[in-house]
Amino acid sequence: MNVTSTPLSLNEIRFYFTRAAVGAGAPYGIGEVFTAASMYLAFLGIDPARAAASALSSLMTGQSGASLTLRDDNNIIHIESRRPLAVSALYAAPVVADRLYIEAGYGSERRFRIHRVDQPLVVAGAVAATGIENARIVVSWTNGCGSPSRMDLNGDIATLTGMQESVEHPSGPASVDLLLTSLDSGRPLTTALTRSIVQGRSRAIQHGVEMDSLSRETIMTFFNRCLVPTSHLSRETGAGTGAEDSD
Repeated sequence: MNVTSTPLSLNEIRFYFTRAAVGAGAPYGIGEVFTAASMYLAFLGIDPARAAASALSSLMTGQSGASLTLRDDNNIIHIESRRPLAVSALYAAPVVADRLYIEAGYGSERRFRIHRVDQPLVVAGAVAATGIENARIVVSWTNGCGSPSRMDLNGDIATLTGMQESVEHPSGPASVDLLLTSLDSGRPLTTALTRSIVQGRSRAIQHGVEMDSLSRETIMTFFNRCLVPTSHLSRETGAGTGAEDSD
């Protein structure tokens, strides 16, 4: 990984990533969920820039779509694209987060499957960002190269298997399975890497978040797409605080 020399603060991530999503064609609210998911990947010790850049590029180039459908079949909630495209993780993330909140309130076990999502790591980050404490959530998928990835989330503690491989060796869309169940319904793998979200957030606040430099440049390219030109006309139509303002 080609790491940047200057880490980004959480406020910088919030500012740039949200607007980068807008630059890729997503509404601002979708960008906010996308940014939260990216920040929680950082709290888990995963470089958020590679996953974010991949998801943004997939949406912008039309490889993934925003039109989703939900269906309940054999007690599994399926999330699919309405078109012959991969599911955009930017749009799948808020759908999954909202539905997890609803189902967690009932207290019963539920299963989800997101078919062919372009960047599973963004979905995993969005699940971590829900902050659901009264349930255990397992997120898993298999990459196109056959390598399994898994996040087992119990409140603040996440155990991770193969997720770093998904960062370093992305292989296109994958179907993601989610299990929402009770806290005492089994234990995560003892060989998995254990992370505390609270500790990860504290590290990010104190030291910032290091990122792959090329992926960061891609995100900034999308961010730049939502900027308006500096001109008298742009100020008259809403940029800055007035026609005489030069900020």
